[in-house]
Formats: sequence, structure tokens, C-alpha cells
Amino acid sequence: MHKAVNQLEIQEFSSWSPSINKKVIIAGPCSAESEKQLLNTAEALAGSIDIFRAGIWKSRTQAKTFTGIGKSGLKYLKKIEELFNIPVMIEVLTPEHAALALQYDIKYVWLGARTTVNPYLVSEIAQALAGSEVGVFIKNPIIPDLPMWIGAIERINSVGITKIAAIHRGFQSMFSAPYRNEPIWEIPIKLKCMFPSLPIICDPSHIAGNTKYISEISQKSISLDMAGLMIETHINPQAALSDKEQQLNPSELKILIDTLYLPSENSPNVKTEDKSESLKQIENLRQLINSLDESMLKTISQRFNAAKEIGVLKKELNIPALQVSRWNELMQNRISIGNDLNLSEEFVEKLMEIIHYEALKQQ
Repeated sequence: MHKAVNQLEIQEFSSWSPSINKKVIIAGPCSAESEKQLLNTAEALAGSIDIFRAGIWKSRTQAKTFTGIGKSGLKYLKKIEELFNIPVMIEVLTPEHAALALQYDIKYVWLGARTTVNPYLVSEIAQALAGSEVGVFIKNPIIPDLPMWIGAIERINSVGITKIAAIHRGFQSMFSAPYRNEPIWEIPIKLKCMFPSLPIICDPSHIAGNTKYISEISQKSISLDMAGLMIETHINPQAALSDKEQQLNPSELKILIDTLYLPSENSPNVKTEDKSESLKQIENLRQLINSLDESMLKTISQRFNAAKEIGVLKKELNIPALQVSRWNELMQNRISIGNDLNLSEEFVEKLMEIIHYEALKQQ
């Protein structure tokens, strides 16, 4: 069991994050490539974003690919802060990086997905940041492991850092297509439910891997009430030295920001009486969902009881628990039923695989 959110000392996001937008917008290039590239990108984004991000150290898969310009980028980022009045943000991969970020008075840092998977490294970075007022954003681990993500958050918080946010950037998976990383929205939703005051930012660039999907992922995350977006933006994406396919240019980012639909409980276009009636309808539908969920769980329980009885009979007859032909026949039938009920094939497959696996365990 993890500590409840009221046992974590997390400052209210609005108290430490700049916000010229209704949702915090963090943007900038994947990699810091040169002073000119950073300044030109920042100038084009000034006035439309809340935080300027750039990776000055890049953890790349291939050894010969561009890994950022390193420490020299800190001077360029401070120049951006001074010229355009935009706070800046970098990724820290080691305690030494964290120390340099503090030395240059960087206001915000993030821990990447490859860092989050290493508890020892997270602890070392936490110690390097201890006692500072830096805001720390923690990306989900590469693999879909919620306890590991929570563990990284707890380690940062344990040294007294209270300006903490999470970043959902998707997970490596065999089934991520068409995206670069599978969103698995259930994981950030569960994190949000466990820690209601923990802000979660979405990183559509890394989920998408391609600019054509960034808008739809951004809107999805906003509809799930995430606190903002981190979007890779380059002055000339086609010339980018890393991840050119997933970087917008500044004009494209501004269009995206302008076209996002931002749900609001205080919409001026909704009359009070209409809002009251709609809220009643929502509550009625929630009660219906509660009832349907209870019925669904009772049905699943009955299904497992039937599977247990089959397991007993199979044992008496010396029949193996898994029978592939029966499973294939069952799956085809359930997908067909799902199609008739307007349920996607992918959803039905995943649901039946979960149920079938549990039934096999019980048999």
C-alpha cells in the first residue's frame, strides 16, 4: 500500500507553476542543438507558452546519435529566461546534472522514463535536489508499472521537495501502433484517483511519435482533466537532430492551443437552470453505472464459479485446463457478439483475455 496523498507534502500546482494558459503549456525542442536554434524557437513561442523546455542531455538508444549540447546549453537557457521572461526546464539524468541545474538556478527539471525505472538513481538525484525550491516533473517509467512511478514520486518527496508533478508520456509496448508509445490511459487515471492533488501533465509528442496524432492525444488528455501539456516544438522540425517526426513548429503549436476544447464547470454559455438539470442527469447516470457495475461483477463471479466446476470435471477426466480450439471458438464468438453491440474488437479481445486467464488460474 502507498501513502495517501494527504501524507505526501505536495504544493498546490497553481502556487508554483506559471500559467498564462488555462492549462499549463510546456514547449520547446526535443534537443538543444545550438544557441541560435534555442533563441529562435523561444522567440517564436514567447507569450504563448508557460515553460520553455529543452533537452541539453539526451538519453539516446543508439550510441552514435545526437545526445545534446550539454552544460553549454544552460547558459543559452538562462539567456532565454532573461530575454523573453519564460521560465525554463531541462531533463536531469544524473545527480551531477541536478547539481548543475541548481547552480544555474533552473526553475524546473524533469526525470525521464529511463531514469524513473531506476530507484537508486532517482534517490541520488533526489539527494542532489534536496533543500531546493526546484519544481520536479516525473515521467512515467518506460514499462507500464504504476507502483514504480509512485515510488519515484515518493523518493523525490521524501527529501522535502514539494513542487512535484507527474508526466504521462506513454509506455513501450508490442501493441502501441499507431502511436510510438501506448497511452494506457488507465494508469494515469488511477494515479490521479490515488493522488487527487498531484498534477499530471501529458506528453503527446512521445505518445504519438508523429505530429499527425498530437492534436487528438492532447484533446484526450484535456478531457481527462490533466493539468497541461508538454509538446516538443522546434523552429524547423525537418532540420531537427532528434525526433523530427514528432515536433511541431511554433505556428502549429499556437493553432493547437487555440483549437483545444477546454471543459469548464463555469462555462458562461450554460444557463444556471440548464446546468443544474444537467448535473442531475449526470448523477442519475452515475447511479445507473453503479448498478450496472454491480450486476457485471455478479455475472463475472457466476462465470468463474462455472469455470471452477468445469475445472473439477476436467481433473477427473484428466483433461488439460487450456484447450486452444475451445478458446479460439469462444473468442471468435465473443468478438462477433461485441460487434453487434458496437464494442470494438480490441476491447472485447482484451476483456476476454483477462477473464480467460483468471478462469484458468481458478481451474
